[in-house]
Amino acid sequence: MRKMKARTKWIVPFLALLLILAGCQTVGGFDVNKALLGDLDVKSSESSTTLTLSAVPAVGIRAEDQEIVDLINSISLTLGSVKLQDNGNVSASGIVGYKQLKIPFSFYVDQANIVFTAEGAKQPFYFPIQGYEDTLGIEGLDQTKTLELSKLISQFVVKNLPNPGAITVASVSESVYGQQTSLTKLHTEITGEELPVLLKSFLRSISKDTEGFTALISGLYDYLYPLLEASGEDLNSLGFGEIPLDDKEGVVTVAHDAAKLAVDALLLVYDKQLESLYESTPELKTVLGKDTKLTVDLFVDSGFHVRKQNIDLNVALPASEDLPLQSINVKLVSETWNVNGPVTADPISTTGGIDFSSAQLTPGETLRSFEQGSAVYNLLKDDMGITSKSLMIAPDDDYYYPIVDNGTTYVPLRYIAEDLDATVEWDAANRAINVTDDVYGDLLVFKIGSAQAQIAGTTVKLPQPVFVDEYGDAYVPLRVLAQGLHATVEVDEDGYIWIDRP
Repeated sequence: MRKMKARTKWIVPFLALLLILAGCQTVGGFDVNKALLGDLDVKSSESSTTLTLSAVPAVGIRAEDQEIVDLINSISLTLGSVKLQDNGNVSASGIVGYKQLKIPFSFYVDQANIVFTAEGAKQPFYFPIQGYEDTLGIEGLDQTKTLELSKLISQFVVKNLPNPGAITVASVSESVYGQQTSLTKLHTEITGEELPVLLKSFLRSISKDTEGFTALISGLYDYLYPLLEASGEDLNSLGFGEIPLDDKEGVVTVAHDAAKLAVDALLLVYDKQLESLYESTPELKTVLGKDTKLTVDLFVDSGFHVRKQNIDLNVALPASEDLPLQSINVKLVSETWNVNGPVTADPISTTGGIDFSSAQLTPGETLRSFEQGSAVYNLLKDDMGITSKSLMIAPDDDYYYPIVDNGTTYVPLRYIAEDLDATVEWDAANRAINVTDDVYGDLLVFKIGSAQAQIAGTTVKLPQPVFVDEYGDAYVPLRVLAQGLHATVEVDEDGYIWIDRP
């Protein structure tokens, strides 16, 4: 049970840290540190989240580039019901927006599997995670220590982050899941211009925080040493001089001193390196300029749990032909309720499902996992083009070894068919090769020594009988095989053959 707790609980504080860059200084009597770290003790909750993207095109944008902008602006993600159970199980249901499509989906995570399904799916998809440490060959991994380390890192970073220039606190009444709740609103704004200054202040703070820095490295040692010990590596060759790796105090002291020296050295050249970076990459001045702005509203209850978040990030972009955008904006809105209350995640059965850890689905198999005409089916086939395939055969190709006879190009059947995702089977009784098209399921039959082939039930005359070369490869006319597998064949002026399946 500890595994899933370790996987889920560290995510929230780190997202908060990355998104708001607000430190531990008290603001108006409100302890910002506790607000950022309060969710570490959340064992169960329910929540909802909406994420939207918005791109502003550059002036004079081309029509084809505007299509990309419109595509970006159509993307959205809504998680209407996220349930975190006290045993670490998590479930969620929501909708992905893409162009004109609205695709409902659900997922469920427990100690055994990650399970996913979407509207139109004929069966769930799952990935087994039970025993994943053994699968990855990781020995000595302690999930309890993973959680402890994530807390330690969170506390260290929050403790040393400086407050941005614009940060305010106010008492408010907000609706959370339809219920008016008394909360503390923490509002902060950061521009791109402030980020280098905040980073420098953070480095100064951690350089002076000897106690916290040492505690962090000690925690890293407790986490990593068992992994290194279990790996069977020579632990005395890892760069600590005369200090053996099992001497924790000595290793931590050396590591701390080396890390502090690196931070101090960076601080000495920080301004000069930043100036050099701006000179070599002037576009960075736009990204780290006044028009890049992060605005965050956190609504925190009396237990220092974040109950509501409004996050607005606008990133200014430099003028570029490759990226014809003025800016891109990300908005995230979330609510959390039933904190540490009775919550039961909604399970999704893996019965009849597809195991992603072992299944290697072809494009056709992937499409057939969804109802034809469903939103996901159309997205995969039409927008993502998962069935599209292109092959190229050079005149002197040493892989396909084409043979040209009387203007007809012959190729080894298996190589071309399998590269177009078709299934190839040998029918010994009839000395025939059965080829099943991956996308449409058509059957192609080529009989050794026969000048006729069956293509999707139709008899086709071949220029010459199917023959086998000295290496045992059966050769057939390229155009008959490719077109039977719904591909086109074109030869350019240099003799290169291009095979394309839409």
